[in-house]
Amino acid sequence: MELALPGAAAVRSPATPSLEPGAAAAGPLNAVPGHVEPGLLAQWRGRVRRAVAAAAWFVLAWGVLLGAWEGATHAGLLNAQILPPPSETLPYALSGQVRIGFGQQRMGLSDAVVVTLSRVAAGMTLGLAAALLAAVLITEIRLMRRLALPIVQSIAPIAPVAWIPFTIVLVGIGGQAAVFIVFMAVFGTLTLSLVAALENIPPEYLAIARNLRTPRARLWWNVRLPAILPSALTALRMAFFGAWMAALAGEMAGINSGLGYMIVMAQQMYNMKVVMIGILAIGLIGFTIDRLLLGLQKGLSGALVGNARDARREA
Repeated sequence: MELALPGAAAVRSPATPSLEPGAAAAGPLNAVPGHVEPGLLAQWRGRVRRAVAAAAWFVLAWGVLLGAWEGATHAGLLNAQILPPPSETLPYALSGQVRIGFGQQRMGLSDAVVVTLSRVAAGMTLGLAAALLAAVLITEIRLMRRLALPIVQSIAPIAPVAWIPFTIVLVGIGGQAAVFIVFMAVFGTLTLSLVAALENIPPEYLAIARNLRTPRARLWWNVRLPAILPSALTALRMAFFGAWMAALAGEMAGINSGLGYMIVMAQQMYNMKVVMIGILAIGLIGFTIDRLLLGLQKGLSGALVGNARDARREA
């Protein structure tokens, strides 16, 4: 194979077969199909080891907790009627017979999970769209910054529970009320996070784009928005916890469906197994979605770093 060395003629390696004519300048060794850089392979192996170790510690931590819960219940330290042991709770959760409520309001665990997740997704989608629009207007228009930013800064610290009475009066009781509560829970914090990310874009990015006379719309689409994407994913991940708790709070306040409704109804009927199953489901689903968002954030950051490295090599 011929290697193109800077400042020298192409050198043929006797240990490898020659390529087709004109392939000598095709690039470095890592451009050969099937070749993997040792550094990339080591990074991949390190990520696999860390993922396996994290999963093992997760299983071990929950094993210790469930074991302590089971042992304390059998030893009489915990009241089995209030905290049913895992040997009773987990099989019941996996039996598919978890249902609560009366008549048309009776629903199972899977139905409650789907309803709550749909409300969180709708509220977060609307909140993210509104926050992005507000952040763009605040960044572009000075008057909007002076008028809208103080209002957003005042809305952001309000707890989702505080919006429930206002929501009931304005929207009523139903699924749309939970979506509105989620929207209000994430709009303020997401807007502030996006505004901060836009302000922290390296000024040289914008200076180069302006020197090239980039149109304003293209500047936003090709420079500003890609630059804040990792920060936006971090803000979205943090906002998810608020949205998750807001949806559950709304369902517990009178909405007759969802995981929050299931827990409240189970508590009123003194069905503590369903209460514990609902709590465990909330924690497990929240943890899973958070891990997915974290993986997306790391994958995007790695892709951006790789693109920057490739650009430097090409330069």
